[in-house]
Amino acid sequence: MKDLEGELDRLYALDPDEFVAERDSLARELRDAGQREEAAQVKSLRKPTVSAAAINQLARRERRDVDLLLDAGHRLREAQQRLLAGEDPGSLDEARRIEREALGKLRRAAKGILAESGRESGSTLDRVMTTLQAAAVSDEGRELLALGRLTGDLEATGFDLLAPLAAGAPRRKRPAPRQKPKPKPKPKPDRRRIEQARARVREAEQALRAAERDAEKARRDLELAKKELSQAERKVS
Repeated sequence: MKDLEGELDRLYALDPDEFVAERDSLARELRDAGQREEAAQVKSLRKPTVSAAAINQLARRERRDVDLLLDAGHRLREAQQRLLAGEDPGSLDEARRIEREALGKLRRAAKGILAESGRESGSTLDRVMTTLQAAAVSDEGRELLALGRLTGDLEATGFDLLAPLAAGAPRRKRPAPRQKPKPKPKPKPDRRRIEQARARVREAEQALRAAERDAEKARRDLELAKKELSQAERKVS
């Protein structure tokens, strides 16, 4: 039997319409080779959605931009963790800039991939972008995106991003006082600050989504205006 990881990479690089037949064929090969446990695992693999398959292609064709997105997601998680700990988030704006730049390039590439397969649509492209953003900041999503083995769509909100970070956010250590006449009670967790931070991140996420939608609408309006201008010029000539 060939290297199983290599076979899985080949499987997830296929068009969704070819996935099931090739998956079942690989499972049969494994079973015939006596690798029954591996055969069962392969047989249970889900067929990727159209949007997930497009992202798997992005992971193979646009490696640099996918890596930039993953790096931006890592920076965002670190910045949000510092924010919840009451510290300066540092490079949050820079991480957002890198994320927007990578997403812009990946959106154009995804549009081309969907067009090649005859599956281009606004809703599918939107699902691709939503999944990319969510995958970049979640542990499981990051691994699947890096490997190019996504099978379904992912979603995330500002609260979803903050919830796991809040539970494990480190607190700043205060220097011990030089004199301790009496033991001081431990300070209570600053829940109000955490809630305020969550609210600010949710608002920022919503503003970012709105800006991206406005930008996409503006691009469509521009393309339509150019088409109308071209038609009008042909009629005049």
